[in-house]
Amino acid sequence: MSDSVDSNESTATLEVVNRPDAGRYELLKDGSVIGHANYALRGDEITIPHVETDPVVRHQGLGSALMDGVIADVVDRNLTVVPVCPFAAAYLHDHP
Repeated sequence: MSDSVDSNESTATLEVVNRPDAGRYELLKDGSVIGHANYALRGDEITIPHVETDPVVRHQGLGSALMDGVIADVVDRNLTVVPVCPFAAAYLHDHP
């Protein structure tokens, strides 16, 4: 679940990592956590109550990059998403 993304300043490596022990996906930029999506898994249903990126890097499309990775994993695992977080719901609406 990793992607290379070009930024205006340099080339950064983004990776979305599932941390089931913490109940969240983390967005890593060059190995540092810059965002996360909390989740609860129940059977084949994953509820996403909260998605957040570091305020310093907001409005750069990184929340969408995080959700891209989350959804790729969810699809691979054949789970149904319940987006409680408004950002997650908007993302899914815009990316059916």
